[in-house]
Amino acid sequence: MTDKTEAPAADPAEGGVLSPQYRALSLGLITSVTLVAFLWLGVATVLPEAAEDLDGVHLFGWAFTAFMLANLFGTIAAGQGADKAGPTRPYVQAFIVFVIGCVVAAVATNWWILLAGRILQGLGVGGVLALAYLIVGLAYPDALRARMLALVASAWTLPALLGPAIAGAIAGATNWRVVFLILVPLVPVAALLTLPAMRKLKPTGDGTPGENRLPLTVLLVLGVGALLAGLENRNIAVLVPLVVVGIAITLPVLNKLLPAGTLTVRRGMPAGMVVRGLVSAAYYGGESFFPLSMTRVLGLNTLGSGLALSAGALTWVSGAWLQAKLDTRSGGKGRHARVVLGFVLLVAGDALIALAVGTGLKSVPLAIVGWAVAGLGMGFVYPAVTTIVLSLAPKGKEGSASSSLQLCETLSVAVMTGLGTAITAYGSSHDWNDSRGLGIIYVIAAVCAFLGIAAGLRTAVRKFAGNGGQPGEEEAPAAAAPLQESERTA
Repeated sequence: MTDKTEAPAADPAEGGVLSPQYRALSLGLITSVTLVAFLWLGVATVLPEAAEDLDGVHLFGWAFTAFMLANLFGTIAAGQGADKAGPTRPYVQAFIVFVIGCVVAAVATNWWILLAGRILQGLGVGGVLALAYLIVGLAYPDALRARMLALVASAWTLPALLGPAIAGAIAGATNWRVVFLILVPLVPVAALLTLPAMRKLKPTGDGTPGENRLPLTVLLVLGVGALLAGLENRNIAVLVPLVVVGIAITLPVLNKLLPAGTLTVRRGMPAGMVVRGLVSAAYYGGESFFPLSMTRVLGLNTLGSGLALSAGALTWVSGAWLQAKLDTRSGGKGRHARVVLGFVLLVAGDALIALAVGTGLKSVPLAIVGWAVAGLGMGFVYPAVTTIVLSLAPKGKEGSASSSLQLCETLSVAVMTGLGTAITAYGSSHDWNDSRGLGIIYVIAAVCAFLGIAAGLRTAVRKFAGNGGQPGEEEAPAAAAPLQESERTA
């Protein structure tokens, strides 16, 4: 008689993210993130030269502001598209817009055309990043998700370490326009690797018509644009009205765009959204001003500043890999505890930089150590909270959850950068030295990290009966224990 005993099912985590089942998708996602990361980090090196050539120095800040505002719109549009039709179409569309933006910037004959290119680049980058994290949540089992998120974090390493130097060398050997085009030939490579596996992913929506969030996103862009324009203005009579109008528009729109309870830091997924925003402000907000601190206050040259900046990139990747190993070993338990630990490290790192830059110490080693500690904290928080939110997202709303995460990140970085610009502008008009203004910026970054500790504690939830999967109601992974009654009402 034939033995019909079936062999046990293979462990989906066996072989890791580079096993034959996942290899092409993993390499494609890493390539995708590397491309947009290089544009994000490397192009900043050549923008001053472009501004001089195109007579745009007086509007230089809008090269970043326009990019970030478009990033907001691209993030929401990509998430909504994934919910309706799956991630394949919005992924392709995002990369097409990204490439068109690079070409427009490269052939720009004046600063306004270059800004149009930056808007298109922002739309594409927002879509690609939001979809990358969504695809990790959809295509990989929970046992591999943390490892893949660590790999995605690693995709920022080379652009962070080498992007500015490579962009500067290319611009020196040719001109700044080539920098916008140098990586465009790699876009088809990323697409060919990712599309076969991506086509197997179903739409994240439940098939019912969902709310069109794009009109709200337009309002959000207008509100944030007014807020940032106000922060960048030195005239108080203009600054205050623009900031008030910007906040009045932005907060109600955010309340509708983000999961219910986000603005009140409700336990679970909403708290995870707040964590993503605070960790981005505490780290990326400081990163925006770190090279300036190294050169203007501590006296390093451009190369030395770049090497100092790389310390955070290296420890970030190290922290992400350690978080992934701990996540695998514990089966996902303790993620919220590692979020809290990461924020503690960020508080310490930002505080050390504030001491090194904003006081009489003027210590290069202390600043580098502080940045390395902050990077390690970022490595713990970023992948952990991303995994938490994607595991808690209601079924059919994973695309919206991923885009909301990216929205919180982009918005917080834009506001933190605008606030830092306002502080430095105020300082320069009141005869402050660079040390004082930059020190205040890192104190604010440390405060954001401190607030993140409280938000991180509220990411811990347990599965309980009666969830129903309604918006704003979170459900932990199946292995989680039920909540006690007192915890449910927290």
